[in-house]
Amino acid sequence: MTSRVESGVAGGAKNGALVIGLLTSVGGTVDAFFLEIIERWREKGAVVESAAGTLSEGITSPTVLPSVTRGPSLRNWDSRRELRAWVSEKKIDVVMTNTATASMLVRAAGVGVPVIYFCHGLHWNGRRLVDLPYRIVERSLVPRTDGIVCINSSDEEWFVRNASRVPRLRLLGGVGLDTTRFVRRAGLSWDEGKEPLRLAWCGEFSARKNPAAVVQLAHHLHRKGVDVVLDMLGSGTLFDSEDTRSSVEGLVRRRGSTDVVPYFEQAHVLVQTSRWEGLPRVGLEANAIGLPVVGFDVKGVRDLPSVQLAPPDDVERLAAEVLRAARGDAPGLPDPDSLSYVHAADSLLDFVESVRTGHFPRGVAYAR
Repeated sequence: MTSRVESGVAGGAKNGALVIGLLTSVGGTVDAFFLEIIERWREKGAVVESAAGTLSEGITSPTVLPSVTRGPSLRNWDSRRELRAWVSEKKIDVVMTNTATASMLVRAAGVGVPVIYFCHGLHWNGRRLVDLPYRIVERSLVPRTDGIVCINSSDEEWFVRNASRVPRLRLLGGVGLDTTRFVRRAGLSWDEGKEPLRLAWCGEFSARKNPAAVVQLAHHLHRKGVDVVLDMLGSGTLFDSEDTRSSVEGLVRRRGSTDVVPYFEQAHVLVQTSRWEGLPRVGLEANAIGLPVVGFDVKGVRDLPSVQLAPPDDVERLAAEVLRAARGDAPGLPDPDSLSYVHAADSLLDFVESVRTGHFPRGVAYAR
């Protein structure tokens, strides 16, 4: 895997190749989720033109569109002109857009080619009144959406109700992983009574990720007489909160932002305590390695290919599921190949071509 991906026509690309415009609000989104997918598309003969409101560090010569911003802004006023010019100058056949503001702007702009909305997660959970404006905006953009990619069942249900005639792809493994980095290991069994139960938690220390719940879980297991150690990976505004600390020496170890692989390979269970997710990438990484995942039954988490669930905020039930998983009573793990970015990239490329031509051999909606 190269450290930087060429934007536009690569060596070997042929005249008449499919040109995909990839649009995100900020370049960092491309760097985090799409570099491997772009490289795979190019290997398959497509040309990829990347654009965002800020520079991508992983793309050579990307297009920067100043009118495209992370959140709604007065700068968006020029987006119609800039987006149309980008599509025209780069001779783009299909636009794939990701992130809320970019996807709104390009669908509203009417750029003259099909636009596919790759939804990493609709920006609401449930039917709270405070989220009503976002639902109204998204519903108003349905007629301007030519294809939808989603990654969890809650979002798919919303699109089924509100965009039933729009072609739809559900990616069961999200954007996929580099399975040469997250390598399936032999099953790691917990020698109960002879070694600590090693738990891992990974995410942003934020209210939505709910790190306090996993600390409560560790204390609950400790009180039940379980020898347990919890490694918490990540950073965020709640990192130094009292709720993410423990007075029990050695019980909770906060590791900060670091490579997850060594911790996942030595853990018995990964715990997910988020209040909702798009589709938690760390859960997919754990699945790929062979680490059981336990979490609350909430949007996104429930869609991990192999997960054991407890009711939201029910720490006692969560502890019971953790012990079940650690003792070997866990669902079968998915085939690592189904979690690969190659699988995701090929599925997306097939879908892009189907949207462009209007031919859907598997029907209007399908999951891969």
